[in-house]
Amino acid sequence: MSQSSSKTYQPTPEQIAKWKRIDELESSCATGFLSPEEQDKNVEKFFEKDYIDSQLEKVRTHKEKLLKKLKSAEEYEQLLLEEKQKRS
Repeated sequence: MSQSSSKTYQPTPEQIAKWKRIDELESSCATGFLSPEEQDKNVEKFFEKDYIDSQLEKVRTHKEKLLKKLKSAEEYEQLLLEEKQKRS
């Protein structure tokens, strides 16, 4: 009689992180979970001036962070190019 291996499946840390991220995204997903009244309220909120202004400010803040990172990366790239040129 042969014994079958009954190992319990163990997901990798990467899989666990991916599943956790999916769970986070799904928990904030509104499709199908809101009543028609709640959906209407959210649509109205979207068109309010204050909502647009607050979202615009968030986007601008995020954009500024990205531009700073880009500038830093470009400066580092230039430093590396200059060093490469010196060594040639």
